[in-house]
This record gives sequence, C-alpha cells and structure tokens, in this order.
Amino acid sequence: MHATTIAVDLAKSVFQVSVANQADRIVERKRLTRSQFHRYIAQQSPSLIVMEACATSHYWSQVAQQYGHTPKLLHPYYVRPYVRRNKTDAADADALVRASRDPELLPIPVKQPEQQALQGLHRIRQQLIQSRTSRINLARALLAEFGISLKRGAGGISARLQEQAEQLPISLQASFSEVVIDINDLKTRITLIDNRLEAITANSEIAQRLLSIPGVGVITATALIASVPHIRMFKKARQFASWLGVTPRENSSGNTRRLGRISKQGNEYLRTLLVHGARSVMLQAHRRDNARQPLTSMQRWIISLESVKKRNVVTVAVANKLARTIWATWVFEKDYTP
Repeated sequence: MHATTIAVDLAKSVFQVSVANQADRIVERKRLTRSQFHRYIAQQSPSLIVMEACATSHYWSQVAQQYGHTPKLLHPYYVRPYVRRNKTDAADADALVRASRDPELLPIPVKQPEQQALQGLHRIRQQLIQSRTSRINLARALLAEFGISLKRGAGGISARLQEQAEQLPISLQASFSEVVIDINDLKTRITLIDNRLEAITANSEIAQRLLSIPGVGVITATALIASVPHIRMFKKARQFASWLGVTPRENSSGNTRRLGRISKQGNEYLRTLLVHGARSVMLQAHRRDNARQPLTSMQRWIISLESVKKRNVVTVAVANKLARTIWATWVFEKDYTP
C-alpha cells in the first residue's frame, strides 16, 4: 500500500489516523499514541499529511517536514461540514481526507519556531496584563468596601493604593500590601517583555517598515509578524482586511445586496490592536486640526468622514484602511509615506 494522503485528528495523547490511496479512497484507519504516531510518520514514504490548524498542529507540521512529508493545515470551521453523521475521532479524520480534495479550501501556512516564540511572548504579555488588571480591580473593590474611592486610570496606581492602605483595618493592611506588591511585580514583568519585543523589532526589517505606518507600534508590528506566516497568501489588500474581520458582513440575494456590521472573523487580538491604533490616528488628526496644522490625506479623510458618520463607525473604517496600508507596505516592501 502506498499512502498519498494521511489525515490526522490531533489530540494530547491519542491520534486518529485515516490513510487514503491515490484514488482518495480510505484504505486504513489507525489509533496511535503520541510516540507511536511519531514513529509512524517517520516510517512512511513522503505523503500529504492533513491536519486541522489547532494546538500542536504547527509542531507536528514541522516534524512531518523533517521526514519529507508535505503538511497541509485546514481551518476547523471549514472541515466541519465534511463530517458525516455522528462526530467521532474517526469521522473527523475521514472528514479531513474529503476536505483536502477541495481546491478552493486554502491551507494555512505552517509557522516557523521563531514566529511561534514571538506569538508566545504576546500571549504571556496578555495573561500578565489580565492578571494585573484583576488585582487592581480587587484592590479598588476592597477600598470601596471601606468608603475609599480612587480616580479611574492605572497611572501610578500602586502608589495611590499604598497611600490608602493605612486607612484600612490593621488585620487587612498586610494582605492588601501584598496585592499592591503583586501589581508592581506584574508591571515589571510586562515591561521586560516589552523590552524584548522592542529588541526584536530593532532587528527586523519588516517590523521597522511597519512602524512607519501611523497607528502601528511595536506591539502591533510584532503581533502581525507572529500571526501572519506569509503576507503574499493574500492576493489583495481587501482579502487581508477581510481575514482580520474588519470588513462588512454580507447577506445578499439576487439583486439585493445587504451589508451589515463587520464580520469579526479572524484574529481577535490583531483586530483589537488595529482598532486601538485607529483611535490613536483619529486623536492625532483632531489635535492637528484643532491646532490649525497641515493635515495628511488620511487625516483629512478622517475629519470629513466623522462629519457624516458615528465615531465608532469611523474607527472601524480607519482600522480597515490601516489593514490595507499594512498589506501594501509589507507586500511592496516600501515604507509608508503620508
């Protein structure tokens, strides 16, 4: 038997494998442990290995490439319609075989370890920010229970919390101070990651080019590099914006075309960063306009659009324009010019 397609339903410890021949007919099914699966792909002749893009899929794709295989990662959402009747591991693996035949189902590029590491830094940073925010909210709530209210904002929050700690009962002061220490420690760890990201940006030509775009900083630039394996997989700027979910959701039929809110598909983290960047660009445009300073073409467009549209709508429109600008800057390898 010569396997041409090996579909794998990945898991933590048990892997379901469906093997198809040249006629795309499933000729064998296996249930393997992690170590057995590693030996299995090492012993097989070069084949197409199809997997869902999920946890560990990029690692196993890299392992498959080492043994001469061609990995193909498919989005789980688009594989689901190929599952027949009841959902089982075997049915999921068989569905991958059927989905791999669809020429319009584009595969997800395999990430390199450097990109995975960069994405890992961003995930750690997110968790640290969430933990710090949680502790700040806890400290505020504890103070509120004793009638102490602090102004909004995280600037200098540790010093303000420590000042109010003396007004708490003695039995609570020590534990409250430990919460403040945690807030300081988390802030320090976040700063260390920011410094690492800045060092990576300084050594990356792509990141330096992206930094020339208004609203794109170190965090956004490195997040884009980590999340977008190959920018040229998007043939047009609109495809990139659509992948990020900042294009309208469409519900059309016949001669009637209906465009609704943005689709919110794709990477939520990148979309959030772009929206924050859009708000920054809008703020800068208003500051220059109020100061009677010369405006760029984008800033004039923002001011004119805000006169007829709501602010949140304009924010998403600017995020869409930033996404298209990022694509053009990245693909054509030219710095942004106002």
